[in-house]
Amino acid sequence: MADQTVYSTTSPVTNERLVHMARLLLKQWDVEAKAIDVIQSGQMALVWKVYTDDGPKCLKRIHRPKKKALFSIYAQDTLAKKGVYVPRIIETRNHRLFKQYGPFLFVLYDWIEGTPFDLNVHDDLIAMIEALAHFHEQSVGYEPPPGVPVFSKLGKWPKHYMKRCRQLEAWKQLAELDRDDPFSRLYLAEIDRFIEKGEEVLQQLLESYYETWVEQMKKRPSLCHQDYGTGNSLRGEDGNVWIIDLDTTAFDLPIRDVRKMMVPFLFETDEKGKTKADIVLEAYEDVRPLTKKEKKVLFIDLLFPYDLHELAVEKYIRNVPITEAELAEAMAYEQAKWEEIERRLDSL
Repeated sequence: MADQTVYSTTSPVTNERLVHMARLLLKQWDVEAKAIDVIQSGQMALVWKVYTDDGPKCLKRIHRPKKKALFSIYAQDTLAKKGVYVPRIIETRNHRLFKQYGPFLFVLYDWIEGTPFDLNVHDDLIAMIEALAHFHEQSVGYEPPPGVPVFSKLGKWPKHYMKRCRQLEAWKQLAELDRDDPFSRLYLAEIDRFIEKGEEVLQQLLESYYETWVEQMKKRPSLCHQDYGTGNSLRGEDGNVWIIDLDTTAFDLPIRDVRKMMVPFLFETDEKGKTKADIVLEAYEDVRPLTKKEKKVLFIDLLFPYDLHELAVEKYIRNVPITEAELAEAMAYEQAKWEEIERRLDSL
């Protein structure tokens, strides 16, 4: 964790209770807390900043099922011991990497002091992406210890595509029940072509290098962060780029992280007119080059209407009020994205 984290806004009574809870938990570690701040306390996530004579520490309740949490905990410990710039996990008095209470795992890390990156600053963007590429390279060959379940998404993209297409289709029924809502009317009028596009992208993926690449990666997989961005990376006081919050880490093709970093920048250009998406890809390849076949898989994944699907999740699953204009904007973005990415595919 890092000091750019937004501090919790809990009530004084709740805050006092959480600080007391942290002090009880810390008895499992050989640390003496001089002071404790509650950093995050929303929903299931709990994060404390613990001040000690040995520098600040981060006490965290992992908001993941135990099987997935164990995979990420042991992966982070392995990477830190290899010298990768991820926070070191501090063992309990019993030499364990975590303490379990009920269904929850609690972990104590070094707190990394530093500053967040600004994606509008060219050098910051480059540094972030190069650090991501190094993370992928340095994680190749990681094997969880015996008894720790493997969390892998290798080979699962086709099922994920199919699931999202089925959901977009199923939500038409919810839209039918709410035809007075402008969002639902537009959804019913336009969603079929996006479902069809999703199915086309699935077919393109199946005909691509994807399955061959997956089989190769299974022999020596690398880790994907899965939630990489400005909130989970920072420039440390030592000048190095630190990657934090590895709770969602899994085995997958490395381009999954690259795709998520490219999406916001497909139509944003720098002062020289180059798209920031190209800058992301070039910075990544400076460290970890991709073959044409691998880049084709990346571009195919970029074609899938993830953003539109996420907007529909907000509307029909989380019941967040979303306007017709927001849906229209998302649809226009997906359409423009298809044209841009297909142009890139044609140029390969």
